[in-house]
Amino acid sequence: MALNVISLYDLLKSIPTEDDIKTLLFSFKTLGSQDSAGADDVEYFLHNKSIQFEKMDLARTYLVMSTYKSKPILVGYFSISNKPLTIPNRQFRKLSNNLKKKLLGVGFKTEQSSYVVKGYLLGQLGKNFSNEAILANCCNGNDLLQIAYKKVAEAHRIVGGRILYLECENVEKILNFYKANGFNQIEDYESENGYCMMIKQLKDII
Repeated sequence: MALNVISLYDLLKSIPTEDDIKTLLFSFKTLGSQDSAGADDVEYFLHNKSIQFEKMDLARTYLVMSTYKSKPILVGYFSISNKPLTIPNRQFRKLSNNLKKKLLGVGFKTEQSSYVVKGYLLGQLGKNFSNEAILANCCNGNDLLQIAYKKVAEAHRIVGGRILYLECENVEKILNFYKANGFNQIEDYESENGYCMMIKQLKDII
């Protein structure tokens, strides 16, 4: 079954009232887990923050659509930001020398000794677990990542960049998913939110 990608930015430009858009966004449901609270964040972002982020040009959200019984349905979404990865000096010093060398191969140190590398933040990635989306059964996490890669590749051709990165919970199932898709975890790194950092070089995507 074909998947179509719709930019939330384009929807906001073409549809005069936001109520219809919000109806679509609120059709997205996540699957709760005792091991992970992040699923609630994925749902909350789409319902309550995605439109604001579009208007403020903080991120671009893409809705992945399919059909079920000839009716269009939202099966997943992702959001991307053109945002460099910055690791504070106190965190950078904790990394192994081998990892420091690898990171400095794609980034640089600032005057404040923070580590910076130009790239893109995969802020959100989520599959819809509403009843209709489950019945349609036409999209999984790997599909969403492949679509996100294409959007990142388009951005790279225009403005460059070295990595795609994301923050995720320290949950084995989540970490294994991204590792299976070629992301590497920055060991001994924890974000301000207590999340793990995963990175993938754009040369492996474009």
